[in-house]
Amino acid sequence: MKNKKSMARLIIIVSCVTIFIITSCSNSSEQVATPVNKAFAIAAPAYSDLAAKALTLFASLDIDTWASMLSDDVEYYFPDGDAGTRTVLKGKKKVTDFWKNWKATSGIQSMTYTNHVDIPVNSQDKLAYSGLTGVLVISYFSNKLVYNNATIDLRMNFVAHFNEDSLIDRYYTYYDRTKIVQATKTNILDTKKN
Repeated sequence: MKNKKSMARLIIIVSCVTIFIITSCSNSSEQVATPVNKAFAIAAPAYSDLAAKALTLFASLDIDTWASMLSDDVEYYFPDGDAGTRTVLKGKKKVTDFWKNWKATSGIQSMTYTNHVDIPVNSQDKLAYSGLTGVLVISYFSNKLVYNNATIDLRMNFVAHFNEDSLIDRYYTYYDRTKIVQATKTNILDTKKN
């Protein structure tokens, strides 16, 4: 008798949960999401594709083709400080020359860009850090860097801002450079040594 009562209670509970789930799912299609911050909206997915393509080219060490996706006035921000103290390369020539030199002198053999998530955002208001509006893509990914004597696995975050011609005019990079400095035994951003 006790087993029948327990079974009946279980059937009632399962039925109630099932009805709740079905009711919740059917109502969710009628709900409209309201933005938390109206200054931002999701941008076209094509920008995610462009950001991923650029990072794939960079990771393959194809600096010239990667550079074709950059604007002439591109700025590349390294992850070595805060808003006012970061190392910044300004201009396409300076950015490409730096990375070509790094490729030739760092001992890098390969990079592998995987497990990436690319979120395209359209900012209607000027961003506090850059003062820019428009499309940016927030990317986070895994990067396996192979140097002459070391393999380094890093999780990285890059933000690419696109100009009206769909060219990248800003790169903001965020990652811990410690393992790279240890593996190469040099800090490429130390201007006293370079």
